[in-house]
Amino acid sequence: MQWVYQPVEVQYPDGSWELGRISGWWTDEKGEVWCRLRTVPGGAPPRWQHYDPESVRLLPSTGI
Repeated sequence: MQWVYQPVEVQYPDGSWELGRISGWWTDEKGEVWCRLRTVPGGAPPRWQHYDPESVRLLPSTGI
């Protein structure tokens, strides 16, 4: 497991978007990547979920 602070945008099935952050990455024994995702502000508490780059888009965290 790797702890990080990665800002993201999350797209929901209804097409809406919400800001969030990934605070950890983990790869299971099958090689699938999981992320510890939390939406902000006041969104769902942190939860581990399979990383889907189509619905969780990484945002730059430095260099802007």
